[in-house]
Amino acid sequence: MDERKISEDEQKEPGEEYSFLQEVIKDERSGKRLRSGILHMIALGFVFGIVACFSFQISKPWIENKLGGDPEQVTIPRDEEEETEEGTGKDSENGEDVQQTVTAPEERPVLDSESYRQMLQSLKDVARDSADSIVEITGLSEGEDWEEELSGSRHSVSGIIVADNGQELLILGRVCPVKNAERIRVTFAGGDRYEAVIKASDLNLGLSVYAVPRASISEETWTKIGTAVLGNSNLVTAGDTAIVLGKPFGYANAFTYGIISLDRADVTFLDGQYEVVYTDISGSEGASGVLVNMRGEVIAVVNQELLEEDGRGQIAGYGISDIKDVIERLSNGKSVPYIGIYGINVTEDMEGEGLPRGIYVKEVETDSPAMAAGIQNGDIITLMDNIEIFDIDGYHNILKKKNQGDRVALKGCRQGAGGEYVDIDFSVTVGAKK
Repeated sequence: MDERKISEDEQKEPGEEYSFLQEVIKDERSGKRLRSGILHMIALGFVFGIVACFSFQISKPWIENKLGGDPEQVTIPRDEEEETEEGTGKDSENGEDVQQTVTAPEERPVLDSESYRQMLQSLKDVARDSADSIVEITGLSEGEDWEEELSGSRHSVSGIIVADNGQELLILGRVCPVKNAERIRVTFAGGDRYEAVIKASDLNLGLSVYAVPRASISEETWTKIGTAVLGNSNLVTAGDTAIVLGKPFGYANAFTYGIISLDRADVTFLDGQYEVVYTDISGSEGASGVLVNMRGEVIAVVNQELLEEDGRGQIAGYGISDIKDVIERLSNGKSVPYIGIYGINVTEDMEGEGLPRGIYVKEVETDSPAMAAGIQNGDIITLMDNIEIFDIDGYHNILKKKNQGDRVALKGCRQGAGGEYVDIDFSVTVGAKK
């Protein structure tokens, strides 16, 4: 009886299935069928083994991660020789002589005198192209004369042309070193000199914007000067090339170069933190000017006072990205909003000791709007205009949108006699540090 026919019979008569099975057992070809079944089982076992191995390899990392496993063998690449050579040596295992072949590594370009000269020329080209926006700002006190030598750091600082508002050419620089200067003079690239006035200042950061009337500037001078390109200091990284333009050594029209040694370090000032860019470039105590990158973009405004406490002589300055809002305000004759709080963030450790989350008032400046509102050292600011304050940046971001004379509602906590913190409200009138 053929197998196909049996299957058809099985379908026709379900009751005959049992009889058919009995006939198969008695079939003379039962030996062949048995061998076929064994081979079938072996094939299934082989497939199962492959699947099991594959599953084990997939799950092995997870198992080792959870249960631990043997550490992998660590191989440290050996140093390569500088030249390719053939010779004999001793086999490390059996001491026999073996033939050795050493392959030299790929050669790197060597900095020769010509390539070094080209590199220096590139730095010089960037400095020269950026120098048309650099100016010297000199203050004159009562009784002094322009004919005197006033180019020293005691009388002048370096600045940059940042904008032209159609009526004035605007220049950013450090606050004039001559307090209550009677007159201010700006010396442009090329040596042309013009009278200027202070448009606005921020004594918190020590920055001013000076204005020179456009009508007073000659056509010849316009051909020699240009507006600085403000870059993005957030993209600066340690090791980048930096060029200092201005007065890095205390005298004007100088430049030097080096690298960024520390790209982002925040320094706390009144009412906020500002990014400071550090370099490995040595400068004088009265250094001023700007840092530019290899595209000639300004990445920082030099302020050596940032390093006085550290006693170092390297050039450092405010990252330009953090002070663009300050530059904009001063260029429009507006003051920078000021309350007068030196604050620090309440850390997780401080929270663990029972302090509320917010900014801890470390110090309140004398005669500041904060002091007038009753804020004290040790208070913790938690809300500003009903917005939760978690850190100094959050506080500063809200404050810098205010204007002088605006009223700001602050909510905080103050530690009571029993050690517990109680809520306290303040109403502060925003001022300006001039």
